[in-house]
Amino acid sequence: MRNAKLLLAIFTLLLAGCLVIPTYKARISVHTTAYNKQEVQVQNMMLVGTGPVASRVFLDNLHTEMTQSLKSKGVESRFSYAGSGSQYGPLKLDSLVSDQYDAYLVFKATGPAQLNMTKPQYSAIGPGVVGTGYGNQYVENYTVSLYKGKEKLQLVWKGEMEVDFDLANDSRYKQISQLLLKELVDRHILPE
Repeated sequence: MRNAKLLLAIFTLLLAGCLVIPTYKARISVHTTAYNKQEVQVQNMMLVGTGPVASRVFLDNLHTEMTQSLKSKGVESRFSYAGSGSQYGPLKLDSLVSDQYDAYLVFKATGPAQLNMTKPQYSAIGPGVVGTGYGNQYVENYTVSLYKGKEKLQLVWKGEMEVDFDLANDSRYKQISQLLLKELVDRHILPE
């Protein structure tokens, strides 16, 4: 990651005085599809993810950001990857349920994941120079569900999340985490 940023900085310096035209715009959305109006006390949360390898990379990075965001709400969290096989069938959380967690936030990949490492991210045009910068475009749809309960899981909240951005762009994970937490705070599931 550090080498990529260094190369980008060098490339930018070489193109100084050039016109840089973005050719790709990130799109991220989270919206609620269902929720129960019940009070939930969450102190410990297990984040569970499914999907292909690219989804695992995305969810590992998202979990890192969500851990910090949840901690600011007084919620401890841990991440578990359930694999890609569970993407296509019903997800069995029984093996993950324990007395340690008050809630389970499940990210189930629902679309065919796309990772395009040759997606032009910008074009630069200058005196005698034309250049193209490439990114790691990641596109996926998720059904995100929050369950409560230590013995029997009850659905508390459900939403759809769509991501289409450069997988290496760290600031997007914070944006996604904030969108998810905003949905949970707006539904009075997490404190403000």
